[in-house]
Amino acid sequence: MENAIARKLDPPEINPIEIESVLLNRLASVGQKSYAEHMGISESTVSRRKAEGYFCNMAKELAFLGIQAAPPEAV
Repeated sequence: MENAIARKLDPPEINPIEIESVLLNRLASVGQKSYAEHMGISESTVSRRKAEGYFCNMAKELAFLGIQAAPPEAV
């Protein structure tokens, strides 16, 4: 019985690949230009970040910290 209770209390597995997918889909939805302007960076910086795995690393950090990313329509 204790094992069943302990399993229910374990935090859910958060998949960094799913988080990265949400991040990149939202980026595509709002557009690189809009994102770049909001962040105060160039569009080429956004493209470079995508190519260099910036969003992948961010997703891994969020997953490790137990933070789930979800688009607004999912809430």
